[in-house]
Amino acid sequence: MNSSTYLRFILFALLLVALQVWVLSPIALFRVATPYLYPFVLLLLPVDTNRTVLAISGFAVGMLIDIFSLTPGLHASAFTLTAFMRQPILSLLTDKNTIPHALPLFPTLRGGSVMLITLLLLVHHVTLYILQAAGMRMGALHIIISFASGYAFSWVLAVMTLFFFGTGEGARSK
Repeated sequence: MNSSTYLRFILFALLLVALQVWVLSPIALFRVATPYLYPFVLLLLPVDTNRTVLAISGFAVGMLIDIFSLTPGLHASAFTLTAFMRQPILSLLTDKNTIPHALPLFPTLRGGSVMLITLLLLVHHVTLYILQAAGMRMGALHIIISFASGYAFSWVLAVMTLFFFGTGEGARSK
């Protein structure tokens, strides 16, 4: 993996953190659906990225979200686990012919990229909402509605982002 891949990842991660903190987090559609788009950044690292690098990157991005959102450790925990689970999930969606340095976006995985973001968001949201529910006194129905609506909102935004950024020439790793 070359330095331009890391630089692109860092810049896009910072952009997604800013978008998450200042635009998406204040949105609470019907007071329950908060979209989380920042897990999309895991699709900007090559298929063969080491799990340690993924976990450290997940922790760093999650911690930035926590610092700016005043949620101590909530996003760092959820996103570290999500980043750590990326490789096992990705191994289910790739075969031996997958180019190791390619990004797991639409040109590489086709429909598998949608499945990848679906599963990554599921891991992230389940972890995030379990941790959030443990720290708050909310009813089970409210937690389930918040989870389902937040997941659906996040999924729509992530798939739109995937097709917007993932189908062009810039999506291919060199």
